[in-house]
Amino acid sequence: MQNGSGNNRYNVRPRTAAISILLFWGFYYLSLSVRSVMMDYPGYREMFEERAAVAVTGMGLTWLLYLVLRSLQGRRLGVQVAAAFLASVPVSAAYAAANYYFLYVHDPQLRALHEGNAVNARAEKRRKPSHTIAQNALHWYFFVACWAALYLALSYASQVAGAERETARLRAATREAELRALRYQVNPHFLFNTLNSISSLVMARRGEQAESMILNLSRFFRTSLAADLTGDVRLEDEIALQRLYLEIEAIRFPERLRTEVTLEPGLEDACVPVMILQPLVENAIKHGVSPSREPVTIRIDARRARGGLRIEVADDGRALAPALGGTGLGLRNVSDRLKLRFGEEAEMMSGVRNEGGFSVVLSVPLVFRGC
Repeated sequence: MQNGSGNNRYNVRPRTAAISILLFWGFYYLSLSVRSVMMDYPGYREMFEERAAVAVTGMGLTWLLYLVLRSLQGRRLGVQVAAAFLASVPVSAAYAAANYYFLYVHDPQLRALHEGNAVNARAEKRRKPSHTIAQNALHWYFFVACWAALYLALSYASQVAGAERETARLRAATREAELRALRYQVNPHFLFNTLNSISSLVMARRGEQAESMILNLSRFFRTSLAADLTGDVRLEDEIALQRLYLEIEAIRFPERLRTEVTLEPGLEDACVPVMILQPLVENAIKHGVSPSREPVTIRIDARRARGGLRIEVADDGRALAPALGGTGLGLRNVSDRLKLRFGEEAEMMSGVRNEGGFSVVLSVPLVFRGC
């Protein structure tokens, strides 16, 4: 990770730190209190308030330790570990001093009761307070260092989770960019040819056909441009869009283009990628209808198969350009989009039909939600 404000989102949140500190010192208070009761220590009832004050002090000191460690977020892990264990020294020393004050200075009689007898009390008096504090600081150092280690673990886990979220976000952005790029690889000749056809109709004074073509073209682009570029659409709507496209092309090829559409009942709401059929229908027009002098039928057939959805776009033209020219941009477009959307669950097969023409078959999972 780099230093800077970008790492702030990976810091252990104050609420999380506060909860961990509360649980840490709450466990300390509860365990010692239960132990005192079970062992029937002299004066254990009087110790509850003193231990509570000591625990609250420990919470405050540990919070300061948290602020120090948080300021080092983004540094190398080795630096953070060293800082955590070094910063635990003054914290444990301050806590040991507070512990000594509440148990030995604030109420000396309580300390004598805790020691159990007067001999231990007199021996404790002969020891210097600094020695007692130093000894206790060494003991409490490991306790405080344990919390520091817990903080580092939480911090690292937070960084890993943040990195995973960032990776997922970048992957999603990359996928969206790829889908957008593939989506916009639509044959520009369609628009130019349509405009030329409209111009020809106007010149030939075939105003009604020109108007119909303009309206269909407007509806086609309004529908396609308004669609979610990376989302799915109902199969019925996708086929309706291709019908509209074919109606536009039928004005260009009134004597040559025929269409047949078969949609198995119950598949109307199946989800497919937006405009996934567009390149296939375009290819059929370009390589099947356009070069032919005879009528060519373009068939769109959607049905259930092997537990999934099978969609075939085929033509019976004699031109074999897609087969001779490789997969082509349009077919690669469809294949790449299917792979991005469904992974290995999708399959595309294409080739020359025995009876003539070209066929593309898409096999995808049958999904009814998300569109």
